Amino acid sequence: MSDQYSAEGIQKAIRIHGAEDIRLEDIPSPKIENLDDAIVKVLLAGLCGSDLHIYRGREGNFSSPFVMGHELYGEIVALGPSFGADNGSTGRPKGYSQYKVGMKVFAAFSVSCLECEACSLGQTSRCAESLLFGSPSLSGAQAQFVRIPKAGGTLIEAPVDENTGHEIAPSIGILLADILPTGYFAAKQALEHPNLVPLLHPKLISAGIGFIDPAYASEVSASSTDSVAGLTFAVIGLGPVGVCALVALIDRLILQLNKTSTNFNIMAIDLLESRRVDAMNSIRRLKDDRIRIGSLSSKGNPGVYISFLAPADVPSDTCVGVLEVVGHPSSLSLAATMSKPFGVISSVGVHSFPNFPIPPPVLYNKNLSFAFGRCPVRALLPAARSLLARRYSAFEMFVEKTIGFSAENDVKEAYVRYNRGEGGKICFDPWR
Repeated sequence: MSDQYSAEGIQKAIRIHGAEDIRLEDIPSPKIENLDDAIVKVLLAGLCGSDLHIYRGREGNFSSPFVMGHELYGEIVALGPSFGADNGSTGRPKGYSQYKVGMKVFAAFSVSCLECEACSLGQTSRCAESLLFGSPSLSGAQAQFVRIPKAGGTLIEAPVDENTGHEIAPSIGILLADILPTGYFAAKQALEHPNLVPLLHPKLISAGIGFIDPAYASEVSASSTDSVAGLTFAVIGLGPVGVCALVALIDRLILQLNKTSTNFNIMAIDLLESRRVDAMNSIRRLKDDRIRIGSLSSKGNPGVYISFLAPADVPSDTCVGVLEVVGHPSSLSLAATMSKPFGVISSVGVHSFPNFPIPPPVLYNKNLSFAFGRCPVRALLPAARSLLARRYSAFEMFVEKTIGFSAENDVKEAYVRYNRGEGGKICFDPWR
């Protein structure tokens, strides 16, 4: 099969036909359908934990098979009429004037026009044109070619390593399509919540930031928050997204050390020992003496202390913030149990179960706050790029395996292993 794009050609793609029914098939190549479309030749596609919700049959019924996947790195091979400096691109997202055939790109996992009200507010995951790649509404990235709607906003030029001047390795850069911004989003939602302002930014209270009135703060005789012995956070789920969330949380807390004498404790939690070990190895690669692997009782100079635990071993009522990255009722229940009063639970796991597992009296009696939802990748991309640059070493061995499209059984086995939680990040090379 030719690796040259043709609108009339045939391509190989991974399609889902029903629960746990994945097939590698020959299907028509995509075509330009709208003025703002681009066609990208997929050079690397990710297998994400979110794909497993569809694979397990939890994302509802669909009437016909569709191409899976929403993480991609590739090369632009065709552009719609909207692209080019002379094609009315003035005043539109810069991609319409700058993107050209042959350019290497990543794509945000959902369509982001960068022209609607939601996008103007940074809420790109709820763009007026939003479609999710790898869903019944939009063909996905686990294919040799993919159509990108609103490509001037959705596509992201492949970043360059500031130290070498070369393009970042695709196996690391592809993390920017979804899981690294999503991990950063999980940490950001928790750390910037008003409930945590008195703990992380006590000096802002006098400026009226947060819900504590400065006049009230002046009456309190308790010791300053700056001298708190330690604040405890947790990350539930140590798959690829969970590790990204853990790295993002550590990074933000390391920056916080410059502003406070507080120690920070993080409980990194997963059912599988293998994932706890893999996550620990990723953190050890950071080579930062302020990051210390140790139990919650560890003492010493200000730093971030991380313990890796099974769910059965975590204490109750200890966490000011919990990052829930699994998307399962049991994980939400565990997050609520671990939280202190006025705790914040930031949940980026894809929830497909219809009932909320935490009784309202528990929420009320603990004053718990929740932040849920899909990450606005395009809006958080600059922050995620900066995080990647600072903590690059944590991700150098992140992709464990790359699977080609030469054998359908290899593709099926990749899904089976990932569904069992075996190993790390998996990617597909559609041309191998």
